[in-house]
Amino acid sequence: MDQASPYQNWIKTHTFQQTDGVDFENRMQEWGTQPHFHIAVVLDMEPAAALGNSLQSLASQYYPHLRVTVSAPLPSPANLPPDRVQWIESTSPWLDANNALQASAPGSWVGLLRAGDTLALHALLVTAEYLHTHPAVDAVYTDEDIKDATGYRHTPKFKPDFDLEWLRSSGYVGGVLLVKSDVWKSAGGWLHFSDHQDEFDLALRLAEQLPPTSFGHVADVLYHRSADHPTLAAGYAEHNAQLIHLQQHLARCNPEAVVTPGPIVGTSRVIYPLQTLPRVSILIPATDELGHLQRCLETLFEQTDYPDFELLIVDNTALAPATRTFLHALEQLDDTRIHIIRDAPPAPRAALFNLAAEASTGALLLLLNQEIAALHSDWLSEMVALTQQPEVGAVGARLLRPDGTLQHAGYVLGLNATVASPLAGQPAEHTDPLLRTQVLHQVSAASSDALLIHRDLYLALGGMDAQQFPMDFHDVDLCLKVRAKGRRILWTPFATLLYAGPCNAQAPAAPTLYNRWMPHLTRDPAYNSNLSLQDAELDPEPEAALSWNPTPWHPHPRLLVHPVDQTGSGQYRILGPVRALHDANLLRGHASQRFFSPVEIAKADMASIVVQIPTSARHLKALEIYRQHSEALCIAEADDLITEIPRASPLYHVIGKEAQDYFRRSLRIADRLVVTTEPLAAAYADLCQEVRVAKNYLPGHLWNHLTPNRKRTGKPRVGWAGSSSHRGDLALLDEIVKTLAKEVDWVFFGACPQNMLPYVKETIAGVSFDQYPGMLANMGLDLAVAPLENNAFNECKSSLKLLEYGILGYPIVCSSSGAYRGDFPVKRVSNTAKAWIAAIRERIHDLDATRKEGETLQAHIRQHWMLEDHLDEWLAAWTR
Repeated sequence: MDQASPYQNWIKTHTFQQTDGVDFENRMQEWGTQPHFHIAVVLDMEPAAALGNSLQSLASQYYPHLRVTVSAPLPSPANLPPDRVQWIESTSPWLDANNALQASAPGSWVGLLRAGDTLALHALLVTAEYLHTHPAVDAVYTDEDIKDATGYRHTPKFKPDFDLEWLRSSGYVGGVLLVKSDVWKSAGGWLHFSDHQDEFDLALRLAEQLPPTSFGHVADVLYHRSADHPTLAAGYAEHNAQLIHLQQHLARCNPEAVVTPGPIVGTSRVIYPLQTLPRVSILIPATDELGHLQRCLETLFEQTDYPDFELLIVDNTALAPATRTFLHALEQLDDTRIHIIRDAPPAPRAALFNLAAEASTGALLLLLNQEIAALHSDWLSEMVALTQQPEVGAVGARLLRPDGTLQHAGYVLGLNATVASPLAGQPAEHTDPLLRTQVLHQVSAASSDALLIHRDLYLALGGMDAQQFPMDFHDVDLCLKVRAKGRRILWTPFATLLYAGPCNAQAPAAPTLYNRWMPHLTRDPAYNSNLSLQDAELDPEPEAALSWNPTPWHPHPRLLVHPVDQTGSGQYRILGPVRALHDANLLRGHASQRFFSPVEIAKADMASIVVQIPTSARHLKALEIYRQHSEALCIAEADDLITEIPRASPLYHVIGKEAQDYFRRSLRIADRLVVTTEPLAAAYADLCQEVRVAKNYLPGHLWNHLTPNRKRTGKPRVGWAGSSSHRGDLALLDEIVKTLAKEVDWVFFGACPQNMLPYVKETIAGVSFDQYPGMLANMGLDLAVAPLENNAFNECKSSLKLLEYGILGYPIVCSSSGAYRGDFPVKRVSNTAKAWIAAIRERIHDLDATRKEGETLQAHIRQHWMLEDHLDEWLAAWTR
């Protein structure tokens, strides 16, 4: 995967497919009402070709109930369908487009596109599904990107769910905004401005009319903004065009607020006035880092202009004498703001916060780490003012490390397997396309290193749960309980504090956090499901299993597979069947080369998970996580008897006793083991609670079109194909190859033992799996050989080699081992040189008869051994 362009990788794995359309056709029959959309397209100063792009995207929509109004200074083309398209030739296209939308039928959904902007082909279809499952929504927006004249897409904006503060600060809602027609009318509809802030102004006016819960968000890139959009012009952002619209909005709904430009281009800051001056109780559990405590207290007094605060510092009996002496000296100061809670028993920080909260007198509590230092005087005033905004329960601050990089910008739930701060470790001025580190916005949780919360709310929630979260995540747990009460948590970059403690470390295991809050960890409304949870860099999530589900009602089982490789075993046993089942619309399959975290696997919401050949600690850990944090059927897959690998095989030294132990332990965890043959199932019967057989078959799209390149001159071509793992099997051919070297042209594809090379006419190096069928056909064999030494390992193998040779019409001489028994029309021989030589000579001396054997075998395989004819077998093996 191209690591240099994560968004391009995201696009490749997020494609609406024909099978999805079939599922939607059935789904739409379940909707009580199918929404009707009315979209106006306005051509103003853009070239006519831009209008064509927009109209083409609307004409190609998969959803049928769409009416389009075109408002343009151009005459109407002939033969437009009047029931679908209205064309207004206008010198005031924006005004006339809005008038047309104002006249839309009651109950319809309306929106507007600037010529050049386009919608994804499935945009209205998935939006209609969203509206069906969110009937209380009155306005809905989507994620977006930029598309240039060549069709190249870039600069995605993966947006959060609706957040008024974020909207005011950056206008993130963008386009396209679809609104119920009656709400559109009452808000005044679309107003065009010369500064092109039409979308922003509309979103603000809607926010004045609707509660936040009435805004919906479809987390998919459904809107493509033209690279020629005027707001993307060079230098446009420098004008801060949003400010005037934001000022007018606040004048209507919060006239005391003040608007200023934000810290970087494209942002605004809203300064809310202090309505009252409640006392703030600053709670500091003391530790033995005395220098940090001294600096914390000094900066609090020197760099805090808020007039009414008290300090409650918790002393505990385990502190060093120097620290306790310092706290005693503080007590002797004639400062009524300082209170020392003496002789507390040693306890986790969460418990000490609770102790201080009980003794506090303020209406607000500031939970503070002593490793914090104030950097500017109005930091606390900013935080207090925000607690006075509607429904705000708590406020978090921006924390910077001594080197100027970011320590905390609010928590994103699920990040780094638990919670983490986005962009931690980046320069303070660094941000993402949504400008999140530079604007006031809602978060789901914030750090107790500096967290302001209403005292009555804190006590009503029972404070921090120090029993269940003594060391970590007590702040996350508290914040999620605040949100469960319907209160908002804000994070502000305008209260910036220095953090001198340890930098963000790998989060510890969090079973209690998972058990209590897993549904919240899997979907943070302040984040976006299309962004990765692996690290703090906010890259698009390349794993479609974690970010792509266009049919969220699950019409088919969702399957996650972890193939052992991308070559033979991984393809035949995992990737090929998954692809065939997916294409046949029997399930939704996702393959991944990495294992998922507890949060990721819970988010993925799979019906089944298949782990191929689990022979390592990583496999075992993954299965343990999957069993604990997913309701999926957990399946192990094996195609060989790896508990009895022949000594001659290179795998003998690769899969040793430790790997076999991990394999056995993995099977004890798995719900089911799927294997290739009945003998293999019997061998593993005691290791797993259920063992099923799904045979190897050939995928038709790889093999059916191939015709061997027969060589008609020279000696008969006799050959073998395979890897070095068959070293023991190849040893059977040693005498045979030497004896027949003057009678046949030996052809080896893949491995060829060194001692046989002088007798081999042609060797072909190994190739990738996608090239393998064609190269096998290109061998042009008159006869193929398939030796297997006699051992338990081979008795459990499948007949895959016979399938590969046979589908090409190659006649076969093979060992009469268990793997090759059955009704295949091939020549089986005992593993003696005499038997092999006789069988080969018999066939090379009557090539016409031999070719007929090959044709009979080919017909047999096409009739009985093609994957597409056995999908029911694979579906049953992988699902409940």
